[in-house]
Amino acid sequence: MKIKLSDHFTYKKMLLFATPTIGTVLIAITYDIIDGFFVSNYIGKTAFAAVNIIYPFQLMLSVIGYMFGTGGSALVASEMGRDQQDRANQVFTMLIKAALLFGIFLAIIGIIFLPEIAGLIGATQPIMEYGLPYGRTLFIFLPVMIVGYAFQSMLITAEKPQFGLYLSIANMFSNIIFDYLFIVVFGWGMVGAAVATGIGACLNGIVPLIYFSRENSSRLRFTKCHFEPKVLWETCSNGMSEMVEDMAVSVIFVFYNMQLLRFMGEDGVAAFGVVVFVEGIFTSVFYGMALEANSIVGYHYGAKNYTELKNLLKKGVVINLTFGVLMFLLAQVAAGWVASVYVGYDQKVCVLAEHALKAFSLAFVLQGFNSYASAYFTGLNNGKISAIIAFSRTVVIETLAVFTLPWLFGAEILWRCQSIAEVAAASVAITLLYMYRGDYCGNKV
Repeated sequence: MKIKLSDHFTYKKMLLFATPTIGTVLIAITYDIIDGFFVSNYIGKTAFAAVNIIYPFQLMLSVIGYMFGTGGSALVASEMGRDQQDRANQVFTMLIKAALLFGIFLAIIGIIFLPEIAGLIGATQPIMEYGLPYGRTLFIFLPVMIVGYAFQSMLITAEKPQFGLYLSIANMFSNIIFDYLFIVVFGWGMVGAAVATGIGACLNGIVPLIYFSRENSSRLRFTKCHFEPKVLWETCSNGMSEMVEDMAVSVIFVFYNMQLLRFMGEDGVAAFGVVVFVEGIFTSVFYGMALEANSIVGYHYGAKNYTELKNLLKKGVVINLTFGVLMFLLAQVAAGWVASVYVGYDQKVCVLAEHALKAFSLAFVLQGFNSYASAYFTGLNNGKISAIIAFSRTVVIETLAVFTLPWLFGAEILWRCQSIAEVAAASVAITLLYMYRGDYCGNKV
């Protein structure tokens, strides 16, 4: 089924259009899962803990690509909705160039200051010995990773979400093959795991660069452009919410690891690593729906189609809440099996990981709604409100919970901090959707 941004979206069409993007996000999560599996089983528990300590920092920087992608997609889609295709191509080209240059700068910073940062987030000397080679190698690939994240959203706006899925599938098989070769066969250890991930990232970043540089069948292509500070500022401010959300997730993972090291030791960090990997799999649906919303809502906002904007809000909320409940139930059933797959070699960690996943899974119920509400405002080019939802959800509420509640209620509460944050953020999102209903209802509020 050929689906265009200009279509009227039923439940079926929303799910069909989002499916390639959901698949792309889901497969992207497997990159880390594959690394985690090989590192945990062939290098050891301390190395696995090192991945969970170091990787969130690198991810925190690479998801800046989402800021360029989501904020830029909404602007590009709005231009397309106004039937300004040449202008859309100019904005698209300028933003991809800016993302690449920014990635080079951040890679240099990351390589230089990684030891100091690892120490600040609580890495012990044994963890540092494994984590530094892994992290420094990953940072070499950071520029292309940032561009790849930007393309995830831009491919949706180009009406080519399936292209991103094909790239992710190729990336996944590349990661499996090279993880096996570099870790198991060649014995390269943590450097091998990082290189395997980096090679796959080159597919996501470089192939679209080639595709959009030539004549193609999509809505977008690279063209001559000049640097426009105003457009770059609008993109960054509009996409800030997605970047804040994704970056905050990485920062929060660091905070969790710090507290878990303090209260439970390396066993707690390893158990939380299982939770993180499972959360990534389950919430791929939420991220896929959110990325879809940026482009579709942006298009209809540019076209001033308020009937379709209300339709997209209603159906998006229903879909995300439904999947949230299903994911909670699935986590309760499958927690024991998942824990045994990743840390079955250590019975104590396995039991802890099963309990942690069951307790944590309540957060899935509202997580999709909050992500969609934030992305919906990004599509409306209202980055400020979108950022408020994302900021309140993680940076404020969850951070406070992680650092204060364990001292009051013990380490057990750490597994429930995100659920507390999701409930509070949902209240904020509902209030803001009501207050700013004029943005998606026009004058008819």
